[in-house]
Amino acid sequence: MSTSRSSLTVIVSTYESPRALDAVLESLSQQSDSRFDVVVAEDGAGSGAATMVERWRETFSRRLQHVRQRDEGHRLALARNRGALVARGSYLVFLDGDCVPRRHFVRALRAHATPGWFVAGRRLELSESLTRRIIEGEADAYAWSLARWLAARTEVTGLASLTSRDRRRPGRAGLPDFEPENRAYGFLTGIHRSDFERANGYDTRYAGWGEEDVDLAFRLRRLGLRCAHAGPMATVLHLWHPAPARREHPNHPLLDETGRSDRIEAVEGLRELAADPGR
Repeated sequence: MSTSRSSLTVIVSTYESPRALDAVLESLSQQSDSRFDVVVAEDGAGSGAATMVERWRETFSRRLQHVRQRDEGHRLALARNRGALVARGSYLVFLDGDCVPRRHFVRALRAHATPGWFVAGRRLELSESLTRRIIEGEADAYAWSLARWLAARTEVTGLASLTSRDRRRPGRAGLPDFEPENRAYGFLTGIHRSDFERANGYDTRYAGWGEEDVDLAFRLRRLGLRCAHAGPMATVLHLWHPAPARREHPNHPLLDETGRSDRIEAVEGLRELAADPGR
């Protein structure tokens, strides 16, 4: 693999899921477009992620970095910003550590890296049994053809994302883009670094589950950006795991505040982290 400076960085966020991270790094090592680097952004400082990073370091060579932070609860927005600060690419792709990219993932994201747009992704929801086979190395599902996925349709939901035409994409005039309040962005977001920095990144006041991605989308829209889906090739494989409890969330008031405001920049974002990296 090339070790030259890349124009695209994949930032993989992870927390205490080393086997899922292993599957993600394996799929990234098999991409049809290898002109990218990877940052593993660990929300915590356990040994599992470090072990996996070392396992793959020789494969990726200088294209793999690992950043971590103290484990003080779920601080995903902070981990993503931390990854962005060390990323080498001019285009940033944020990917959750339980989402395995398919073989042409980077190629698809690069094709959608159009000025004035940011990108949201789709995902397939995998069964528990298929997830087990993937993390145990028994299924290289990232390389499966559409026919193979159709044959496995009893173990997956969301197959339409592999066959639907991508009408809302950069360059298609007259088509509305996706509304941030109606879409999930967190598991896969592609954005030009310059736009991410203009928005001051993710707002790290968000802790616990959810809404930091929608907050960013609101602010990107206020910058004049539009949102596109990255198309079938960028659909990721969401590994099964027990669903977290979803109670009334303390982040909702923060999101309501952003929705009512005309704010573009995160209140506590990239610049604040750069000034105090020990957080």
